[in-house]
Amino acid sequence: MNEEGEDSLIRAAAIGDRLAFDELVRRHLRPLLSYATRLVSDPTTAEDVTQETFIAAWRNLPDYEQRSSFRTWLFTIASRKAIDLRRRRSAIPTEDDRLDGPDRRNSDPYDQYVGQTLLQALQVELERLSYHARACWWLREVEGLSHDEIATALAITRGSVRGHLQRARAHLAQQLAPWNPDSHDRSETQRSRDRSSDGRDDL
Repeated sequence: MNEEGEDSLIRAAAIGDRLAFDELVRRHLRPLLSYATRLVSDPTTAEDVTQETFIAAWRNLPDYEQRSSFRTWLFTIASRKAIDLRRRRSAIPTEDDRLDGPDRRNSDPYDQYVGQTLLQALQVELERLSYHARACWWLREVEGLSHDEIATALAITRGSVRGHLQRARAHLAQQLAPWNPDSHDRSETQRSRDRSSDGRDDL
């Protein structure tokens, strides 16, 4: 995404340009809706969270100071909206196309079956995580946010982010081990990646 171009859209939207804001919505709708779906596990509630997030963003754009990226700012609003709506509605597990299974056009039936059962198991185990562990895992592994960005989005400390990620990854590695015969080697790789990430985040 062109950050310079997005900055121009943000400035235009902040002074009331609806076309500029519509373009921002178009760019961020899918990841935001996917994130909301993982938080509330109910498609209707996720759509409400997403809609309320964009409404709040439109109203508050004049006060947006760009201390964090626009994407992180949207995730911050969505996290707050999700907490509010989860208190009022029950959650119904649902699938999310951001966690895509194997391409059915290029896979044999056995690979399709294994990939689909793994996807279903992952969705079940994500639901068993705490709210913050699930949110941290999604923002890191799917959206690629840094530890600092996640801390901003969820209004928690960087140390808490690391703790939630460690618990989420440990839980998923244990519960999904049947689908991962070389899980030991991969867990070592993940720990090395985390140590490298922590070093970069500290710079």
